[in-house]
This record gives sequence, C-alpha cells and structure tokens, in this order.
Amino acid sequence: MSKFSFQEIESQYNLIKTLLSNPEKYKDAIDAVKKDIAYMPLELKKKLEEENITL
Repeated sequence: MSKFSFQEIESQYNLIKTLLSNPEKYKDAIDAVKKDIAYMPLELKKKLEEENITL
C-alpha cells in the first residue's frame, strides 16, 4: 500500500467528521464509508481512534 500525504489524510478525516456531524442527513455516505473502512490508510484509522471517532 502506498503512503498517503498529510493533506489527503486530513481531507478524509475532515470529511468523516462532517458526515458524522449530521448522521441522519448523511446516512448513505456513512454506510459507504463503513464498507470501505478496510481500505482506509492506517494513518487515518489511527487519527480517528485518537479522536475517539467510530463509524
């Protein structure tokens, strides 16, 4: 797997936080992210865990 840049990780992290800010509105997008969680960069998974953000 390739390394992801800090900007890519930060962008994905911010997107997930935005989606989780209104779970009713973004239910379909959250479900799609849940399906793709296995393919997330490890750096992003660590950042979400540090912030106690779960999908």
